[in-house]
Amino acid sequence: MAIAGEEKKLSATPNQALSVGEKILALRKRYGLSQRELARRAEMTNSSLSTIEQGKASPSIASLEKILSAIPISLQAFFAEDLDITPPVQRAEEFLLIKKEGMENRVMPLGEGASQLARQTYAPGAQIHSEWMVRQGFVGGILIQGELHLKLEGTDYLLREGDGFYFALNRSHAFHNKSNKECVVVSVSFTR
Repeated sequence: MAIAGEEKKLSATPNQALSVGEKILALRKRYGLSQRELARRAEMTNSSLSTIEQGKASPSIASLEKILSAIPISLQAFFAEDLDITPPVQRAEEFLLIKKEGMENRVMPLGEGASQLARQTYAPGAQIHSEWMVRQGFVGGILIQGELHLKLEGTDYLLREGDGFYFALNRSHAFHNKSNKECVVVSVSFTR
């Protein structure tokens, strides 16, 4: 999903708010199964499974049991509140993409809540201010390429490869790539 010039707050939806089809889709991805493979294992057509995952049809109890036994997961576990549907691997094309003022932010949500891991790329001259960011929580990161200037409540810091940072998001801050080379940061944020 690509968003240019705007922020989107990320938080995983609680399992109970997901439809049966959405949960099946999430579980299928969690276990690395293609739709075709799950349909084959559940002895149903690919189009039937697709219709269920899209929420266009509800499965019968018998069909749901066949699908779940093909994963395998019990009916009771499927409807449990603590069901882990987060896939262990997220592909680059599944990350949220935010572009803002010369900065490209590829964001991966970390489970339920508002925690995120991101790869931020700052073009030469890019300058990002805190005004567009969520203001409650913390952010930390490690510079893995280039140099980046951090201005935190009036104090300037020069970050070089391998340097890290960590601070509360409600503090006034800005990042500026003053060099003529691209800068890359891997960051994690925890927001409330």
